[in-house]
Order: sequence, then structure tokens, then C-alpha cells
Amino acid sequence: MPMPFVGNIKQVYGPSDLKVMTAAFDKAHSLLPQKIKGNDRAERRLALLIMRHVNRGENDPERLAVSAALDFLR
Repeated sequence: MPMPFVGNIKQVYGPSDLKVMTAAFDKAHSLLPQKIKGNDRAERRLALLIMRHVNRGENDPERLAVSAALDFLR
């Protein structure tokens, strides 16, 4: 079954990047208000914010989580 097209993918992430991004997402998600959790649009936005920070060179999961959560809440 072919993968559905999800947009303009311009970056390929390796296993170590994905591990960092997953840890950052989980931490950032835990920092958000309860009413946001489980909302697909909100979770997608949070993931995209994490990807933006990774693309800019950040690779520490704690800093990624805090930066993405703060950006999300702005």
C-alpha cells in the first residue's frame, strides 16, 4: 500500500534524530494543558514545532520540548 502524500517533506531524519524528537514530543505534550491533549490538530502543530527546532540545529530533547511548548502556547 503506498504511503499517502503529507506535504512538502524537505528533510529526512535518522534514527537518532527520531529518538530525540519522540522524547521531546512526549515531554512537550506533558507540559501542555489537559484540554489540548488528544487533539489531533494540536498534536500535529506541536510535532511541526519540534521539527522546526530540529531543522534549526537543536538536538537536546529537553530544550526542544520547552521551546516547542512555549512556541505552542504563544
